[in-house]
Amino acid sequence: MALHTPLVAIAATSAAVLALTGSTASALTPAPTPVPRPTTTSSDEGRVPAQDRQFLTQAHQGNLTEIAAGKAAQSKGKANAVRSIGAMLVTDHTKLDKKLQQVAQRLKVTLPEQPTARQQTKAKELDALSGTEFDKAWTKTMIYSHRAALAAIKKEIADGSAPQVKALAKAARPIVQDHLDRLLAAEKALGALSPDRPPAILTVSLPRMVAG
Repeated sequence: MALHTPLVAIAATSAAVLALTGSTASALTPAPTPVPRPTTTSSDEGRVPAQDRQFLTQAHQGNLTEIAAGKAAQSKGKANAVRSIGAMLVTDHTKLDKKLQQVAQRLKVTLPEQPTARQQTKAKELDALSGTEFDKAWTKTMIYSHRAALAAIKKEIADGSAPQVKALAKAARPIVQDHLDRLLAAEKALGALSPDRPPAILTVSLPRMVAG
């Protein structure tokens, strides 16, 4: 769940992710997901505490980012680990987002249809890379997004009020942590592949993480 801020340090990731054009871009950027649009008024959403609404929004955009990034890794990744983790992101974040959308619909919280502008920009930057450079940049971006997601999860568990939303955060935590552990291992392996200077994307400052 990039659960954004970060495809964290995915995407992500937030995640990731974005309305791009072009055949390759489509792999990185999902078309707007048909999110259930419940009939709602400002007073309806006002009954859900701000922290819970914020988490639902961030987590949903993070899921969209991670799903798109996972598909990109499957099609563009060079290392087996990158392609494998990419497939895992698609499967896990699709399941997480399905449950999240169900909760949002029950609570009458309207979700955004695409990732944040920052997540979309990051996807464009990744789209310009290929080979080992893509693998390294993708892994770094996903590490950031998953760290951001964990920070958002921690905040929701501590400060959230809606039981259903807190339950989502608790269920997502071990999954996101597992993704992060695998990404960190992949990053270490990729670093040993080549001593080449990392691409510029790896030195670009990333947005600040959600306060934990």
